[in-house]
Amino acid sequence: MKSRLTLSALAIALPALFSIGCVSDSAVANYRAQYRVAQEQILDLQAQLEDKDRQIELLRGAKNPNADLQAQLADALADRAALEAAVAKLKDQLSRAGTTPIPVELADELARLAEANPDLMSYNEKTGAIRFRSDVTFGSGKAELREQAAPIVERLAQVLSSPVASQYEVRVVGHTDNVPIKNAFVKQQFGDNWGLSTARAVAVMKGFRSAGIPESRMSVAGYGEFRPVEPNGPRGSEANRRVEIYLVAMPGDEAEAEAAPAAEAAPSNTLAPADTVVPMKSPKPADEGPELYK
Repeated sequence: MKSRLTLSALAIALPALFSIGCVSDSAVANYRAQYRVAQEQILDLQAQLEDKDRQIELLRGAKNPNADLQAQLADALADRAALEAAVAKLKDQLSRAGTTPIPVELADELARLAEANPDLMSYNEKTGAIRFRSDVTFGSGKAELREQAAPIVERLAQVLSSPVASQYEVRVVGHTDNVPIKNAFVKQQFGDNWGLSTARAVAVMKGFRSAGIPESRMSVAGYGEFRPVEPNGPRGSEANRRVEIYLVAMPGDEAEAEAAPAAEAAPSNTLAPADTVVPMKSPKPADEGPELYK
């Protein structure tokens, strides 16, 4: 009875959240999708719990308990504990629905991966963005993944290939600081920071592709030095040298579009095809914002 009352309280709380005027339509669709899936799973688990309780009651009421019945009872109690833990986890996810721009289950998995690799990557729960530090992910002036970064990119690809994540497009966006390229060889390879930022985004995309993410789910872009997250100093900024990954609803599918877009966190400009790097025109003035590679 306690479980049903808890679920009823959550059922009242979330519709109240949907009615708040400042929440966007896409966010409301996200909350509803998360709530609906979690609610259905909780109800199913609760039904399994009731069946397990009946089984336990029968086993405990056996007139001539033997070793086999005792073993069955122990297994049933263990199963019941696992079901209760699963219900508790889903209720936690349900209570947090709407606090993240992507499903809570996916957000938790990304957060755990970032916590396990703090020197290489971070995860922003508010925006749903994953960030790789370029100084650790790449060598200076290079666009090939370092040996220590490749396994983490592969592990991230596995998370992004999960059923809960498969409804999202993976947008990979490269950034640099404002230090111009001076090395002649690097300049010949990439031209400028636009080229370097996009080449690094492509390198991460290729890592995802090698790990099994379809190209149809991915796009890449490079912003060069024009989207800093902190002011650049005389030697630029390590924080500005980064590659970010955004998850947005896949286009053309109503069910996916109803799920949980992180569109407000991701770049809004048109992105280049996943394996394309094309020289940029001169950037627009700062008040208009930079173009992407087309």
